[in-house]
Amino acid sequence: MKLNDHYNRLWFRSVEKFESDEFEPDTKINDPNDDRYGLTLLIRPSLKIRKKITDVLQKLRPYAPDQYYYPVSDMHITVLSIISCQPGFELDQINIEEYLSVIRSAVGKCAPFKIEIKGISASPSAIMICGYPEEDALNTFREHIRHGFKNSSLYHTIDKRYALKTAHITVFRFRETLSKPQLFTGALKEIKETSFGTDTVRELELVGNDWYQRKRNVKLIKTFRI
Repeated sequence: MKLNDHYNRLWFRSVEKFESDEFEPDTKINDPNDDRYGLTLLIRPSLKIRKKITDVLQKLRPYAPDQYYYPVSDMHITVLSIISCQPGFELDQINIEEYLSVIRSAVGKCAPFKIEIKGISASPSAIMICGYPEEDALNTFREHIRHGFKNSSLYHTIDKRYALKTAHITVFRFRETLSKPQLFTGALKEIKETSFGTDTVRELELVGNDWYQRKRNVKLIKTFRI
């Protein structure tokens, strides 16, 4: 899969929906009883890149002031959802040391790699920033992790929803439909090709997290140095 083609397909399909006033708002984003929780291995982009993303997204606020904008603290690239967020899951239900052992083995086969953060894509429910890892390094690392868990007896949900291939950063979610979708879409098109910079990935975080990776609900379990 060519990432650029994939991101563009998502973009054109979603923009077409936006222009037709077709949105898929997240019905749980304001639900205080949402107890979905999971276990995720992720990359935290540099603070410089995350702040630039926040600055650029300000251009959307006049046309979408009441939507959900990810704060700098919550922006991330998912390496793999080891246990996808699900109701009632708690970290004390698993032996975390056994999970760390599998991930540590995969990390030992990985070298630092670069990710270019450039451009914007979308889904009917969210806006994403596009990431482009060099030489398929991220997906190769993902395969090492998949192999490790496949050959273990540990509970996981890797690839149960879909096989993750992208390196996007979700930065915006719709809470409700928009009153002026054409103006929003026009502003979105103006920032589509923004370049946010390039990161060299040297660290990974294993976290317990809610669906939105809200800082107040995230528990940092381990930082892995590559």
